Amino acid sequence: MKRQRWISMTLLAAACLPFAADTLAQAFPSRQITILVPFPPGGPTDQLARVVGQKISESTGQPIVVDNRPGGGAQIAAAALKQAPADGYTLMIGDIGALAINPTLYQTLSYDPVKDFAPIALMITMPLMLVVPQNVPAGSIRELVALASARPAGLNYASQGIGTGGHLVGEMFKAASKTNLVHVPFKGGAAALNEILAGRVDLLFDGQGGFLPHLRSGKLKPLAMASTKRSLLVPDLLTTAEQGYPDVAMNVWFGAVARAGTPPALIRKLNEEIALAMKKPDVLERFGAIGFEPAVNRPDEFERFMKDEILRWGAVVKASGARVD
Repeated sequence: MKRQRWISMTLLAAACLPFAADTLAQAFPSRQITILVPFPPGGPTDQLARVVGQKISESTGQPIVVDNRPGGGAQIAAAALKQAPADGYTLMIGDIGALAINPTLYQTLSYDPVKDFAPIALMITMPLMLVVPQNVPAGSIRELVALASARPAGLNYASQGIGTGGHLVGEMFKAASKTNLVHVPFKGGAAALNEILAGRVDLLFDGQGGFLPHLRSGKLKPLAMASTKRSLLVPDLLTTAEQGYPDVAMNVWFGAVARAGTPPALIRKLNEEIALAMKKPDVLERFGAIGFEPAVNRPDEFERFMKDEILRWGAVVKASGARVD
């Protein structure tokens, strides 16, 4: 009799779990949500967090606070997320570096994107563009490779730092073109952009949005989209694949994660709110103007995507020899 009663109570408890999860999700959020950003204000991750955060606030009626925690290759923001309660009220928006490249790039990393975080949603992708200053006499990849081959010292390419997207795709281009390209890392995209605008470096791979004003003014020349498809903003610009370098491609991406252990019902609710925000016409217009391409997916899809990207870019990092101690 006692065994039957125990079985009945267990079955009843199991039957109540979906209702409890639904109740939890319906009441969420009931207070402020904090979005951690591992970079300074003004960059693409910060813009994404603020625009989407505002829409989530409007939808839920709860305040959203963007907390910039730059430094340590995203480790400062990641540590804050690891220490936060697993209740869905603290999120982090990370990029391909923080969530896929760092596990291989760093000799010692204070977080594990797979074990420590719960994926919520991939949010946007941003293809990289290859540009040169006006003083570089090349209008295509073929001409750029010929120029590099003709110069004994080769060409130098700027990047946003060791292990960043601009660095890794630059190494991919160096290997594929078999030319002498010298890596010149800077502290962030703004510094690298300033150097190429001044004509002190020969080429740069970076997100297309930051280049657009300088392409219009004629200060920079676009040579290719480092992607398998053309840009919606610069549709006449050939891709690296179309110019004979199909393996030289990189889409920078950004996504939202919570602390591991956050209830799945809350993860689903956050995913729904992000998807709703990303569909707003004014959000699509604003992001489209700076080269952001919305790519929201489900939490399980984002988890598989992250794992695949960690393996893919881990191999590229190892081949490049890039390491941060």
